[in-house]
Amino acid sequence: MNILVIGSGGQVGKAVCAAAAALGHRAFGADIKPAGQQFSIDLADPASVGQAVEASRPGLTVLCSAMTRVDGCELDPELARKLNAEAPGAVAELCAAAGSRLVYLSTEYVFDGKNGPYSETDPVNPISVYGRTKLEGEARVLARLKDALSVRTTVVYSYDLGGTNFIMQLLDRHARGEEMKVPRDQFSNPTYAPELADFILELALAGKSGVYNVVGADRMDRYEFALKACEAFGLKTDFLKPVTTAELKQAAPRPLNAGLKTGKLLAELGRAPAGPDEHFRTISRLLAGSGGARK
Repeated sequence: MNILVIGSGGQVGKAVCAAAAALGHRAFGADIKPAGQQFSIDLADPASVGQAVEASRPGLTVLCSAMTRVDGCELDPELARKLNAEAPGAVAELCAAAGSRLVYLSTEYVFDGKNGPYSETDPVNPISVYGRTKLEGEARVLARLKDALSVRTTVVYSYDLGGTNFIMQLLDRHARGEEMKVPRDQFSNPTYAPELADFILELALAGKSGVYNVVGADRMDRYEFALKACEAFGLKTDFLKPVTTAELKQAAPRPLNAGLKTGKLLAELGRAPAGPDEHFRTISRLLAGSGGARK
């Protein structure tokens, strides 16, 4: 099957491309950064996305691209709505015309973080521009394509050179000897990008539709996550400073008592993602193989 991955330059998009190829499918990458991608697109320009869809003739399209900078969305809500709400709706229209199924990558930020962890059927109540626009994008996709799949996830991490996920920021700060302020009142389920990609494809290729939570098994606060990572990588923790979210004075509010439940996933597939300990061992091997990069 031809699989078009929109946002293939990001950590999830790269992982989906790799997972698709490992399963014997032909993955077509599309991203705003043309280097190494089959198609150069701008999510804000439906015509460029349409050209990628037409050229790749996908049986499945995976939409990983979005405006994910939570504070950036708060400061520029117009752009956030264009990229996170309007663009997914346009991609859904293109997929409908091309006969392609669509997977939309969603987020736990559709919830307010007062009573987490949340199941797929819990009432949504986003408290930030990012959360509201992502929820609108999810709604547009599911309304246009009855067989569309929305995968909600959170705190995605991996060993991604050049990336800015939580683990890569931690490694950078340690290498530079810089303090890293880490909130200890934000609870979520850290999710390993390659495992997330595996589940995205497993759900899509099994013909699943609607909303599914795909997150790591262990729910914890960010500071605990950072401490676990340092222990696994053999790093001293004196550069970490536990703080409250309020102390960070960020532009956008965060869902604090969040996290997602994976009971639906476990019931239908018979398995769910693992916690970080197993994946930290993988990252440690990658660090060793790269000569201890960023340590």
